[in-house]
Amino acid sequence: MMTVAGQAEVEKTKPLEYQGRKASRAKSEQRRRLILEAALRIVVHDGVRGIRHRAVAKEAGVPLAATTYYFKDIDELIVDTFTLYTEKALSTVNEFTHQFYQPMSTMAGSGHDITTPEGQKDLIDFMVEQLTLFMREQIVAQRDMLVVEQAFRYEAIVNERIRELAKLHRTVIFDRAVEFFSQVAQSPEPAADAEILLGLFHSLEYRALLMDRADDLSQYTNTIRRYVSLLLPNLLDQIKP
Repeated sequence: MMTVAGQAEVEKTKPLEYQGRKASRAKSEQRRRLILEAALRIVVHDGVRGIRHRAVAKEAGVPLAATTYYFKDIDELIVDTFTLYTEKALSTVNEFTHQFYQPMSTMAGSGHDITTPEGQKDLIDFMVEQLTLFMREQIVAQRDMLVVEQAFRYEAIVNERIRELAKLHRTVIFDRAVEFFSQVAQSPEPAADAEILLGLFHSLEYRALLMDRADDLSQYTNTIRRYVSLLLPNLLDQIKP
């Protein structure tokens, strides 16, 4: 199962470094955060190119001078906006990791034999349920964050400063997936399985964003179940006595 070192790694993510003027007081930090939250909302509705000092100030409900005080130029404002996005996204990953590992540990410790048909069904049902719940949370409750993520990916291609954030973001998520496949699922190819899982989620999330209305989540469940079912026989081969 997950090692103590791995658990500790989930508990903490290296603090991200913001580029703009540092806030010295709590009230000042609140205003700075208010500005960045407003910039994220603008990305959702108008894209990155919608981020302008005047537009952000209006959205945040602060004087124009406040945005120029904290951020010397638009590039700095954009970088810090995506820094806030990265902070939020990594927090979501850590929270999901906690929710996923704890029941997995309980299942393993309760004597479940996943080499039996009943044990295999329990394992598949659990993994499908947890992954589907995560997808539902992303698609329904965190849809705006998914929109920002798409903008984030493109901006990382054309903006070197944001590219470093994107690399950090991907590395943390990828490492979490590799850790699961290596330590919990005992996969013979944890990195490859992690790539496949992340690719699957990116595809399903993108599809969800293209829909004009709430999509039928059962279709996502079916896809996830198919993936887990195909993966499981390979994992069982590694742990059979």
